[in-house]
Amino acid sequence: MEAAVKVAEDVHVGAPPGPLSDWVMRKVHFHGFAGLPTARGVSVKSPEFSCFGHQWLVVLYPGGGRLEGSKEGHVSVYLHNQSPESIQAYFKFVLKHPTDQTKRSFETGYAIQSFVAREGKGRHNFAKRETVLTYLNNGTLTLEVHLRSHKKAESNGYVPSNPCSGNLLKGFNNEEMSDVTFEVGGEVESAANRRKRAKTTPTTFHAGHLILKLNAPALADMCRPGNEATVPIDGVDPEVFKMMLYFCYGGKVGKEELAANAKAIIEAADRFGIVNLKLQAEAVLAKQTDITVDNMLDNLLYANSKNLALFQEKIMDFAAENGDKIVGNVSFSSVPSELISDILTAVARGKRSISKSAPEDDLKFMRVGELRKHLHNKGLCIDGSRETMIALLRENSASGETGAKETS
Repeated sequence: MEAAVKVAEDVHVGAPPGPLSDWVMRKVHFHGFAGLPTARGVSVKSPEFSCFGHQWLVVLYPGGGRLEGSKEGHVSVYLHNQSPESIQAYFKFVLKHPTDQTKRSFETGYAIQSFVAREGKGRHNFAKRETVLTYLNNGTLTLEVHLRSHKKAESNGYVPSNPCSGNLLKGFNNEEMSDVTFEVGGEVESAANRRKRAKTTPTTFHAGHLILKLNAPALADMCRPGNEATVPIDGVDPEVFKMMLYFCYGGKVGKEELAANAKAIIEAADRFGIVNLKLQAEAVLAKQTDITVDNMLDNLLYANSKNLALFQEKIMDFAAENGDKIVGNVSFSSVPSELISDILTAVARGKRSISKSAPEDDLKFMRVGELRKHLHNKGLCIDGSRETMIALLRENSASGETGAKETS
């Protein structure tokens, strides 16, 4: 008779995979596809995007790749993992007809793939180029990128997160935890007509001077910690001031609130030095504003007055694309001379492939988002006009080169 076997605890080598995530879909738009290079082996790369904690980009060969098995006249497409860590993921590309849903969709299907750093997976012969040209939407090729991966296995133990941000919010508008007081109200510019001013009921707010010094420096300069005198704030709606103060304490202003109060938030955030909130409101304003020939000039002058480089870029792109409609219908006599350079840049950039990012050293053609990303990565201020951002990056680059020469 055999002895009973006692089963001991399992031994695991490495971490077991967690459950599969839901599919995540990102649309990648290649504008002006018909004008992209058609020579075999010449690629066009998308900007990087994030998914599952990794950076990805799509590499498209409009005229076909050079790898073995690539056929003449076919479009090749690959998904690259740009992060230094490997990841296992399911993925597929999908191309749908923009208007006729009865037409065939082109779709790649793969088992789970292991993406090592800087490696791409895809299809050598995704679709015939002549067919792809009939699937464009106003000249744009739109590819859906579908991704799913294993979630990280949950730890058996519970580890609480850093409570700092939550604790800061407990001090929001808390009189006992504050050392400065503001009275906000009085006359506020009307959103419907900026020449009219509406009266609001004054509202009292409490804040910590150190929090303001770190997040709203211009507002902090208006008061002194421990001073019992209330600081009056005119020209700001109390609800907007409340959102602004909440943001300074680490809170998030919702998209609906940003959309409904975009210009008022931009005005207040610009006035008190809350750069990130200003840029969040600017992004919402740019997205929700339809630029037309009739409103282009007013929006351009407003964007310039507040250093809204992203919003201004959208207007410049409109001007570059609709020059025939603008000439003779819009007077530029009131436009500052420095903006003419921006218009010319938008026109020149439009002649290049806008599916390509500008070269790293070609700052004058970089999109505003790229300029801000470079500034942020260098720890520099991301607020300001396009010219200011370019000058700051060039100055930083020059000082870095000088420092390197001195130490060599």
